[in-house]
Amino acid sequence: MHMPAAGQLKVGRKPPKERTRLPEDMPSFATGYRIRLESLIILHEGEFSAADIAAMIDEDVKIVTNHLRDLWDAGSIEFVGRVGDGNIRKAIYRAVKRPYMDDEEFQAMSLDERQDSLGVHLQWFMAECLASYRNKKMACDKALCWISDEPNLDEQGREELHDFLIACWSGESIDVLEALKGVQEITTRATNRMAKSGEEGTIVVVGLMAFERGRSKIPDRQLPISKR
Repeated sequence: MHMPAAGQLKVGRKPPKERTRLPEDMPSFATGYRIRLESLIILHEGEFSAADIAAMIDEDVKIVTNHLRDLWDAGSIEFVGRVGDGNIRKAIYRAVKRPYMDDEEFQAMSLDERQDSLGVHLQWFMAECLASYRNKKMACDKALCWISDEPNLDEQGREELHDFLIACWSGESIDVLEALKGVQEITTRATNRMAKSGEEGTIVVVGLMAFERGRSKIPDRQLPISKR
């Protein structure tokens, strides 16, 4: 673990070498305590101060301030700047914007860059899942979808799964969906091929999820960070 870096808040995300958490520990640290989790969910919607968040979750401002500083120190959120006049200037934070890239861009990144990028996505998704579960929104959601499996796929099967999931999301490649059919059929074809070739395959975690968000949208604020 990196040692905490002393000094004042600096605009943006804390540099990797100065963070108090390794990339592998950041998602679990950020979502592992209620106040940090609830703060993250709020910051997914825009830019807020500790006082703003404390009022929304009914907590002491000093406690929320400390947790926000811990999140910034870990690289989990960004510092925007300070607002206000005189000695009363509030520190404003926001969520780290989730990076979007295609396969070529991802492959061109270094291992550390990939790890950092994936950590941002994982932290965001873990926070939304845990907040919905904690607030019992999942349990009350009549349209909840939670399907997962761990199929063993050969190389061709993994390529088919990749193409199928992208086509499902974008809706732009109907021919791909018609050809590949579904996850279970991709798994069956892979199993049959491996029975003939002797290839051992790779176990892949695949899931389909849709659930009501843990917090209602905050009125008169920016759109969620994922829609910028």
